[in-house]
Amino acid sequence: MNSAKHPIQAVQRTLDIVDVLKEKREARVTDIADELDFSKGTIHCHLATLEQNGYVVKNGQQYSLGLQFIDLAHHATDRVDIYDITRAEVDKLAAESGEMALFTVEEHGEGICLYKAEGEDAVQTELYVGYRNKLYHTAVGKVLLAFMPEERREEIIRETNFEQITPNTITDPGELRAQLTEIRERGIAYNHEETIQGLVGLGAPIRDQDGTLYGAVSLIGPVSRMEDERLTEELPKLIRRAVNIVEVNITSL
Repeated sequence: MNSAKHPIQAVQRTLDIVDVLKEKREARVTDIADELDFSKGTIHCHLATLEQNGYVVKNGQQYSLGLQFIDLAHHATDRVDIYDITRAEVDKLAAESGEMALFTVEEHGEGICLYKAEGEDAVQTELYVGYRNKLYHTAVGKVLLAFMPEERREEIIRETNFEQITPNTITDPGELRAQLTEIRERGIAYNHEETIQGLVGLGAPIRDQDGTLYGAVSLIGPVSRMEDERLTEELPKLIRRAVNIVEVNITSL
């Protein structure tokens, strides 16, 4: 995410407080002041303003995020035209595959999970709606990179700090570019234990007739169930069918 050239310190301070509450779930003024190295008076003023507007609630001496953020989340997802259509297909995909299915879009150079559905045998991970991931090490992220405009793709790759998350994670930009070329030819991206050891993912892009990229759909499951023809034939067929239905409906938006 790009840094602001002239950040407004009061706004940044408020956002830092929100981030602390997000991580800690609840905290006292003293805890937040110590975490951010600000005075208790400053933190209290920011919290009071947030509380007045419904973004923070106070229970005794503890503060936590308010449900007003749910309203914001609704309006954020509502601007994604294909959200409702894709959500329905992701539900079907999870039910048919038995695995975890995701709808993800790119924003600020990261993959943002907008919707998650769990099949009967879905593995439990830390993934949640709103979860952010770098694009280079996930199936859905690589498929987004592969099908976005070249200029945008190269900008993201240049700004990416490649980390060795697992032994299988790609850390070389040249190797990533070569894999993205294969993904464009195949139409399916894979994540072979590159984010979490023991988990495999595959994803496909959602595009309109002009090639505009709207997002991507993916499936995640354990290595023991994601192999051979199921990984290369059965699951890609399910994903392509789900994506096709969404893409057909894009024309009516």
